[in-house]
Amino acid sequence: MDETYNLIKMKNIKELFRRNPGLLEKPEVKQLLDYIQELEGEIFENNLKQDKQHIFKGIVEDIVISCKEYRENRLLEERYPDQYQKIDADHLINNLYSYILEINRINNLGII
Repeated sequence: MDETYNLIKMKNIKELFRRNPGLLEKPEVKQLLDYIQELEGEIFENNLKQDKQHIFKGIVEDIVISCKEYRENRLLEERYPDQYQKIDADHLINNLYSYILEINRINNLGII
């Protein structure tokens, strides 16, 4: 669908009607052009929504990975206290919060 949209988007309306610009004044053509603009807007909104969903999925995946690493490190810390340093959970939460704020700012997600 993206390829089709890009091909359509590459053509300019005036370019399409350059051989017969008078057609642009016909009510049926005007109605068709309005409909095309509406569809383009819907496609843009849908793409934006998909981009945000992809970003949110990435954030959640990063959080899950961090949680797994934290749990694994806690187990190793309990099993081998001399070899593993205790993890500061407050520091991890602050880093996570900063990460979410930064992703939100960069991508204008409107989370917070």
